[in-house]
Amino acid sequence: MRLSRHLRNAVEGKRLRHSERLWHLAYKYGMGSCFSGLWVKGLEIAEIARRLGADSVGEQCDWGNLMKGSQHDEEEGIIWGGRLNDEWTQIIEIRRYRGADALPELSMGQGAAISVGWHVNGPQDILYAAGGRYVTAFDVTSPGRRHGSDPRALDAYADGLQFDWDDPTWRDDPGLLPGWLEFSAAEEALEEGEISEEEFYENMRPEWEDYVTLTLNGYSPPLATCLTSALVLVGRVTGRELDDEWMAGTHARFVLSAD
Repeated sequence: MRLSRHLRNAVEGKRLRHSERLWHLAYKYGMGSCFSGLWVKGLEIAEIARRLGADSVGEQCDWGNLMKGSQHDEEEGIIWGGRLNDEWTQIIEIRRYRGADALPELSMGQGAAISVGWHVNGPQDILYAAGGRYVTAFDVTSPGRRHGSDPRALDAYADGLQFDWDDPTWRDDPGLLPGWLEFSAAEEALEEGEISEEEFYENMRPEWEDYVTLTLNGYSPPLATCLTSALVLVGRVTGRELDDEWMAGTHARFVLSAD
């Protein structure tokens, strides 16, 4: 996804909040409102694809060509992934999100597997499995909410991260996108019926059109921070965060049947 001018200026000027950086990375690649990531320790991508039910031989492609030439039904899914480092394989799921349900099978033996995802209705828990069983479900927006056989298994990786959607301290952060507070106040007034659409658009500043696009893609400062924290946590577990270098690479694409 092409970054808007104002957002691009913020990125190039390094004015984006560091705590939001990985949400903005996902947004850059068209995954701001819907993202599904899977990380598996000890398995190659072909074996992961087989366990997820892939019905195609993997073909190498980059992100820009992931959907080009695809004749597949929209009910089918695509996974795209490859090595993150010596131990972990990283996968992006497009439709047919099977990874979370398959974590126990993907973590059999000495393995481990993690999933992180969100969609327009909100974020999913971080799920972590090891040795063929779920270990913990980690709520990324409500502090202290953990479940599983070892609910605190990932806590050591969460130090300094923000998992509280209701934390208001972001409002005082000088790193907010310029004019975001004014925009969000006007948007709230519009939603509450305190101003009309005509008044909203009459008073629209140059950057507000970009901010409308961001909100339609699921953005808010506290949520972007929570989702970035989830991806940072995964990076601490695996030893490498999701980054531009990996996203710019060529990885294997597999098709998952609609069954």
